[in-house]
Amino acid sequence: MKTNFKDYLEKKQAQKAIDKIAKEYGYKRIILYGADLFAGDLIRNYDLSKLNVIGVADMQFKDNYEGDYYGYKKFSPYDLLETDFDLLLLTVYEDTEVKDFLKKDLFQGEDIKFEQKTLIKLNLFEYIKAVVRGEV
Repeated sequence: MKTNFKDYLEKKQAQKAIDKIAKEYGYKRIILYGADLFAGDLIRNYDLSKLNVIGVADMQFKDNYEGDYYGYKKFSPYDLLETDFDLLLLTVYEDTEVKDFLKKDLFQGEDIKFEQKTLIKLNLFEYIKAVVRGEV
């Protein structure tokens, strides 16, 4: 059984989390990281207009810069170190793999000039359920 992300995001009060990030980061430049079903539901169903989102980064954009992703510019993760922004906001269902990739493979001890945050975090119980379902 797969997670219904629309219901999950509503349950996790996604708009409240978005508004909190907007208050904290004002007009600072934000790149969303993640372009899967979870991120798509988030972008389609919630108001991100208070965030200064300059684009979306994802591995699927590594060699594909054409077009946009729901109106946002596409970024390859490999271009993040050369891009001027303040916050990498993880918009993925489960962030462990992404955090490992960013730390061990992508940034490898580089001096990064931006913060990283996960917008919606799984709690331990949700993580265990997702593992049992084969979702992570």
